Amino acid sequence: MRQKPNWAQIGIFLSLALFVLDWASDFLIPIVAAILGFLIMRPVERSMSKLGIPSAITAFLICAVAGAGLTFAAWNFSHPIAQLAEDLPNMINDLRRMPSAAAETLDKLGEAAKAAEDAVASAKDEPAMAVKVVESTNFVSSLIASAPVVLGQIVLTIVLMFFLISSGSSFVRKLVESLPRFSDKRAAVAMVQQVEQKLGQYLGGITLINLCLGIVIGAAMAAWGLPNPIMFAVIAFSLNFIPYIGAVFGALLASIVGFNVYDDAWTAILIFATYMALTSIEGQFVTPHVISNRLKLNPTVVFVAVAFFAWIWSVVGMVIAVPILITVKVILDQTSSTRSVGLFLGGEGAGGNYLRGDDPDS
Repeated sequence: MRQKPNWAQIGIFLSLALFVLDWASDFLIPIVAAILGFLIMRPVERSMSKLGIPSAITAFLICAVAGAGLTFAAWNFSHPIAQLAEDLPNMINDLRRMPSAAAETLDKLGEAAKAAEDAVASAKDEPAMAVKVVESTNFVSSLIASAPVVLGQIVLTIVLMFFLISSGSSFVRKLVESLPRFSDKRAAVAMVQQVEQKLGQYLGGITLINLCLGIVIGAAMAAWGLPNPIMFAVIAFSLNFIPYIGAVFGALLASIVGFNVYDDAWTAILIFATYMALTSIEGQFVTPHVISNRLKLNPTVVFVAVAFFAWIWSVVGMVIAVPILITVKVILDQTSSTRSVGLFLGGEGAGGNYLRGDDPDS
């Protein structure tokens, strides 16, 4: 008789897993990022090994290029982006000048908030404004305060990725050898190969697409006369790794800057529409053509995954949510007992085509 699942144990395990993911986020984020980077770069390491280049040299070159790219981006774009973030609250406050019903609503909400604040202040000895001044924070100061943690995570990711890549196939071979049965070993090899293929296909394609999209959006923002269009190109390239939310946030950011430049609501709306139109063309036509339909994922599951990892791992979680989801789907598709869950994670029309020709049971 088939044993029924113990839902109490499952619930306890999920609760503990959620707690650990949140509690150990500073440690787990670079670990997960390094493993994903290792799986993506493993085909490169194998190709270089066939040419007689040692895995350690390949790992050093890959990590050096990654470190140099991050250093270049931080050196050239961190200051204008930080300055934009510093000025953003004032830009949002300037939206009150917008001659529309939305601005009137904001003013009414501001008056209601002021009245509520006065009512609370009159009932206390200490004025509410004093608390407001003490709790106000500066974005640049908070960014500088968090810089050591972020830098430590980046260094840990690159160093761990170096050790994983330099180990060549020995890391995967030891993982396979630890499994007891031959069928398990074969399934593990197939799983690793599928994860490498799908992650490389997704991230390689999406990086190329985002690069082109960033150039196009940068040119469009330059045509609108916004300051520092290269910065908007970098923002568009980075934010488009975040499904759904990234495009909307980038468009809002561009429209807010546009309103402060032109002091015209219609121009800001047109800038927003331009940004969204370009990202919509990319999402509806370019990405499905460049990236195979076998990589389709359930849009609802993608959105929930992005929201979940944003909740526990902030911005980095939103970026790596889809690669993690792809990895989980590949693992679930490798066994018959979990294949129905993997089918649910797939998008409409993907179905069994996700691993077409790669079913280990076929």
